[in-house]
Amino acid sequence: MQLPPLAVMATWPTPNYVDPVTRGHGAMIVNIIGTALSFLVVIARIYTRLCITCSAGVDDILIVIAMIFAIAMVVVTTYATEVWGWNRHIWDVPTTWLSTVQKLNLVFQIMFSISSSVTKISLMWFCRRLLGAGKGNFKAYNFAFIGSMIFVGVCCLVFTLLSIFQCSPIKAYWEISPKYEYKCANDGKIVFSASVINIFTDFLATALPMPLIWSLKLPARQRLAVISIFGLGIIVNVAGSVRTVYVWKSMVVGYDTTWIGWPVLVAASIEINLGLICSSAPALRPLIATFIPRFLQSTRNLGSSYNQRSRSQKLWSSTGRSRNSHMVVGTNDSRQAGYESDRFEIMRTVEMESWSESRLAHNNAMGHAYGISSEHSRTVSPENDIELKQGGMVYSSAASDKSSTSLPRGAVSPFEDRRPH
Repeated sequence: MQLPPLAVMATWPTPNYVDPVTRGHGAMIVNIIGTALSFLVVIARIYTRLCITCSAGVDDILIVIAMIFAIAMVVVTTYATEVWGWNRHIWDVPTTWLSTVQKLNLVFQIMFSISSSVTKISLMWFCRRLLGAGKGNFKAYNFAFIGSMIFVGVCCLVFTLLSIFQCSPIKAYWEISPKYEYKCANDGKIVFSASVINIFTDFLATALPMPLIWSLKLPARQRLAVISIFGLGIIVNVAGSVRTVYVWKSMVVGYDTTWIGWPVLVAASIEINLGLICSSAPALRPLIATFIPRFLQSTRNLGSSYNQRSRSQKLWSSTGRSRNSHMVVGTNDSRQAGYESDRFEIMRTVEMESWSESRLAHNNAMGHAYGISSEHSRTVSPENDIELKQGGMVYSSAASDKSSTSLPRGAVSPFEDRRPH
């Protein structure tokens, strides 16, 4: 660690180690609130994927990893500001503390880089799961997401290695004016360069999913809602820009690194936690549709009957990309007075939307449906569950007395009138 030039240190006021001026507890407050919100959203996402949609994937594993590194980051920054004087002027920080401050700074940079990068990779992986849910040049989308994930991952790896090995030997980074021979790169320029690249990747993760979401076979109102969620990433971009400005001021052109660099910690916390929230929010629609059905206008008749059934059996599941999503038709063995047909409950999901509609079997008006898959096959499960994949839709139901008979290959789906065109 290099101290500022003597000419600069001569201009500093007399140190105040007893009652110094500080920036208060703002960083800790932002850390607690932001981390609590992002943690709840991530937990809700994991619960949705494991218990409701049964569609947990690689993107969920990645978001958990990002959450772990985010928690580690806020613990480090809170510890640095509350205990080691990272919220006061550099001249009010005891010299004996500076070595620890540098160590915490290094850990903070690495934790931030990994959490931010893994969050963006998780988001892009999530978008790849949607490639089978609409029309368009999905091959190009797929290559774009894969290329972006590789780019983000490589940038993270390079910055992490540069941060760790920027000094030779490594301990020269935090030791004050080492007496042995050493070499150190300009850490300010390294962090600033990484911040600029991070702004670009933030924008990439925000803008790249937009055309894909718009091309999905979803109602325009819902597409706009999902795009708005991803659009919150603009705030992440703003926080990243603010952080980059203060990185420049505190580490490149300034010497009061603890005081001027304090906003870097706040902006980093906002950026990371909001990124986690924006990446997880689109996966929560089935959870909302299950517990607060009236909150979503596209959720119909998802009442207590469905809730009771969903606790006893899995009505629908999805693994991999959205093209494997199922439209599930469950039969209710109970009969209503005056009717001879089973009561059907239809559940449909394309990662971000789920709704059900209860109709009678003899009624052909089964509500709306959107194409999910281009596969054309018919399978019968070992449990006599019947899945009929036809016309871009997948129907699945537990076999009742009437549905247990084999369907001829040329059979017409009872929902033929609602097949998407």
